[in-house]
Amino acid sequence: MIQAVIFDIDGTITDTNPVFLKALQKTYLEFLSEEKPLSFFYFTLGIPSPETMVRLGVPKEERVRFRDRWQELIRELMPEARLFPGMVETLETLTRMEIPLALVTSKIKEEMTYEFDNFGINHFFAVTVCADDVAHPKPAPDALLLALEKLSVTREQAIFVGESIYDIKAAKNAQVPFAFAQWGAIAPQEVLNLNPDYVLKAPFDLLQLIKTENQVETRRIGLHTVS
Repeated sequence: MIQAVIFDIDGTITDTNPVFLKALQKTYLEFLSEEKPLSFFYFTLGIPSPETMVRLGVPKEERVRFRDRWQELIRELMPEARLFPGMVETLETLTRMEIPLALVTSKIKEEMTYEFDNFGINHFFAVTVCADDVAHPKPAPDALLLALEKLSVTREQAIFVGESIYDIKAAKNAQVPFAFAQWGAIAPQEVLNLNPDYVLKAPFDLLQLIKTENQVETRRIGLHTVS
C-alpha cells in the first residue's frame, strides 16, 4: 500500500531543466571558450552542481567563480520557469488524502532558496532532503533512505516520482518503487531502458496509480483475513 510519495523536483514538479541547461551552456562558453549544444549538458540534469563542474572539466581554481556565474544566470532566467500543469492540483489532492510528501533533490540547500521556494508550494512537503544532507547524493540510495526514515515509512510503503536516469538508479539502489514522470523527461528512453515500475504521462496519473494500488492491496488483505 502506498502510504507516502517522494518527489524529485526539477523536471518532475518544476519545468526548470531548460533554465538550468541554458544557464550552464552560457557559463561553459564564458569559462571554457567552447560553444556546445544544449544536448551536450543533458547528463548534468539530476546531479549536484559540484559534481557537474568536475565532470565538465572546470579547473579546480575556477569552480567557485564558475558556480557563482552559473547561479547568477539561473536567477536571471528563473522567471521563465513554471510548475508543470496539474501539479498543484495533484499535490492538493494527495494532501487531502493524508498521504505525506517528501522532496529528494540534487540541489544543495543554498540553491533551494531561489530555485524552488519562490514557487510557493513548500507547505505540501513534510520532508526535504538536499544533496548536502547526505554523504552520497543520487544515484546513491542515501537521500531516499533518509527521506524514508524521516517519513517513518518502509521502502514498500513509499513511491519515488522522478524523471532522470539518476532518479531511477537511486530508486533501484534504495529498493523503492519508481514512478517515471515522463512529462518532464529530457531523455525518456534512457529511463525506460531501466524498466521503471510505473510510467506516468501526466501528474494526475499519480493519483490514479495510488488509488489502484491501494485498492488492490486492500482487497488482498481482505481476502487473506477471510481465508
